[in-house]
Amino acid sequence: MYKHFKILILSLLSLLLLPLALSEICEPYETYSITSVLPGSGWAFIVVHHSEWICETIAGEQTLRRNMPDGEYNLYYLFNGSNLLFLGKSNPLLGEPLIVTDINGTIYILQKSEEVVPYRNVTLVINGEARNLTITAKRVELKVYRFDGCASLVWNCTKVELQNGTIISPCEGNILTYFFTKSFPRNLSGIKGELRNGFLTFANSSYNIPVAEFEKYFKFSNDRTLETISAMRALPLGKGLLIYYPGEVKRRMGSFLSELPLVFYYGGGNLRHLEMSTEMQDVPECREHSQQNLSLNETSQTESTGGRICGIGTLLLLIILPLVWRHFRRKNKMNNKPKEARRLLEG
Repeated sequence: MYKHFKILILSLLSLLLLPLALSEICEPYETYSITSVLPGSGWAFIVVHHSEWICETIAGEQTLRRNMPDGEYNLYYLFNGSNLLFLGKSNPLLGEPLIVTDINGTIYILQKSEEVVPYRNVTLVINGEARNLTITAKRVELKVYRFDGCASLVWNCTKVELQNGTIISPCEGNILTYFFTKSFPRNLSGIKGELRNGFLTFANSSYNIPVAEFEKYFKFSNDRTLETISAMRALPLGKGLLIYYPGEVKRRMGSFLSELPLVFYYGGGNLRHLEMSTEMQDVPECREHSQQNLSLNETSQTESTGGRICGIGTLLLLIILPLVWRHFRRKNKMNNKPKEARRLLEG
């Protein structure tokens, strides 16, 4: 009798402790990996893909599940050997437009900013008492830049979205639909590194980087650390080398993005670890160029930061051009939408 009672107690304890054991085994995590490094004009565009794995209870058991689509997104950066700029975040699975796109060899950047603004004041009568209520809306500003060492603004639009999803003043031109929905090309260019006598070297480069410079950023066993460091790739940028890890980095959920050992820069001296963030930064604009094509979908007011516009012929052109543009757009809007969007970008 006592033996059967003991077995029963042990069985009950095992059932009680099993969920605790399972919860300890299931640990959510996230992964980061560089999917593209595109150099050009003294800068390099870096695309980092994020995936997320979360715990989910299925039939009373905790199991890992890839968090799709919410946990799948791309982070876009721009680096010139000195400054690492965060350009934005995009989740194509949720229908969000890309931040960077390549059109016939020309790079275009989409900058997006949002803010909550008051939209309308209404008065409600509650229990015979009048109360004022402010309805808010989301103001979204979209800008498209053509990038060639610096950014030239070629299209902009501001729209207002109400809380019920209604959009006021929708953007025209179809630029986002036609050019910022295709996947950014996967391009992991660069030379693979080699370990030689405690240094990481790259072909066609005179730099010998001590392995110890990398070791403090990797918390693996010694063999795995050396294997990871030897997988590094590099490409010349500015006066040094942009060095990055082409594999996947796994971290516990909520880890700091700035600590990820994904991208480095070496120009002699000490190795610099590039700390990534998600704080939005403005792209460097071409101050010396004319800003004539700021917004082609609206009546434009031409400005120039590098020089003044002179001549009666130019003034007449500025007056006539919006009228011609409106006529041409109405005529071709239904049958020629892709060409219209391309013309907006090319200016």
